[in-house]
Amino acid sequence: MDAMSYSVAFPRRWWYPVARSSELGRRPLAVTLMDSPLVVFRGAEGAPAVLLDRCDHRNYPLSLGRVTGDGVLECGYHGWTYDGGGHCVRVPGLLGGRAQARRSRCVPSHATVEQDGIVWAWGEPDAEPTRRPFALPAVDGPGAGEVVFRHDLDCTLRASLENALDVPHTAFLHRGIFRGGHAHRITAVRRPADSGVEVQYLGEPVGLGPIRLPGDTSRTFHHWDRFFLPSVAQIEYAVDGWFRLVNTIVHLPMSAFRTRAWFVVRFQSRMPAPVVHAIVRQHGKRILRQDADALARQTERTRGLGGERYASTELDLLGPSIWHLLRHAERAEEPGGGDAGPAAVRERTVVFEA
Repeated sequence: MDAMSYSVAFPRRWWYPVARSSELGRRPLAVTLMDSPLVVFRGAEGAPAVLLDRCDHRNYPLSLGRVTGDGVLECGYHGWTYDGGGHCVRVPGLLGGRAQARRSRCVPSHATVEQDGIVWAWGEPDAEPTRRPFALPAVDGPGAGEVVFRHDLDCTLRASLENALDVPHTAFLHRGIFRGGHAHRITAVRRPADSGVEVQYLGEPVGLGPIRLPGDTSRTFHHWDRFFLPSVAQIEYAVDGWFRLVNTIVHLPMSAFRTRAWFVVRFQSRMPAPVVHAIVRQHGKRILRQDADALARQTERTRGLGGERYASTELDLLGPSIWHLLRHAERAEEPGGGDAGPAAVRERTVVFEA
């Protein structure tokens, strides 16, 4: 058994999702990254940009301004105008207009990439990224489709990541949806992954709660749970010849105890896509409500008692590894921490019932 007190890890030199592409329209969008207010907008030629949400003139929120026809962000207070790099390009009223807007008048900007229908921002402002954002897997073929949920959770980033990838809780919190009936022996194998960790589950019978596929009762899922730094959880289920479903959950840590999550569920099935879409939405919403309520209650108790106290067993295959990887990535950014090397995730096999 082990115990740990409450702490928040936030490595900055990574990509974080700030919006879905479909959420970013003609108006600027206000978001928060670990208590730092940001504004997201489409600048020149439609490219997304992310700036600190504060005008350099009088600290007015830039998200309350507007995007002009030439793709720059105009403050709604005095009209100071910024390009996607955070440089002030126009100060209305000054003789010379654009020429008088010195480049020294600027606000911090975050490198931005639009990929897989998501707008990603580099966590460290005014810095050059050292890697690409996480790439969502393509799930193609007949019967393919996608369902996306968004939810703001009252919990730490780490708590949301662990909850998404925690198998044992499903037999109790989600009893009847996933598990909770007759227990089956399952073998779990934890392995290191690129910038993360994964667990493969072997021997898990095919079914959804009490529902089982007809005929061959020996059929089992291909099931993997994965974590990728700094804020991606991924659950994959597949049955040969029947279907494949990948739920990739990208997280935006808005503050220590507030986390926004986008659940991007991509699937391919022998059943018609609209049917699977409806099933995923129905069960997904119910599961999400249960998880969100449990995480909020967990956070309420944690804050009320002044900190976390976790006691883990060998069944907690991913939670401690997630915490270790986050803390290692954060410490590697500290002065003198660049030579820390890759975080070690030990391979482990556990047999349990669920």
